[in-house]
Amino acid sequence: MATTRSPFVVLAGLVAVAFLPLLVMWIAVTDLGTFAYFAGFGLYFVVAHLALPGWVYIDATGRGSDSATGWTVLAFLVPFVGFVAYYFLGRPDGPYRAGADAGLR
Repeated sequence: MATTRSPFVVLAGLVAVAFLPLLVMWIAVTDLGTFAYFAGFGLYFVVAHLALPGWVYIDATGRGSDSATGWTVLAFLVPFVGFVAYYFLGRPDGPYRAGADAGLR
């Protein structure tokens, strides 16, 4: 029987696998400055490449935008500029609708 996994669990696993070599490098170097660099990069990655594009996608689909995926890709590839561009240029004027009928108008 096939199972469906949560995309967030899969994404968290992929991020953990990506940052595992960085953690091993920090343990080998044992320098606090190196750890601060890697931790700062990890925080940047989570905010810029996960939280902002995630908010753009949720907001755009909740407002019934036809180009939610495009804005999300832009916010992922050009993190802060894409988010600001969506917020000021691409955000639909309609009210946010949560629930099963969020994408329907």
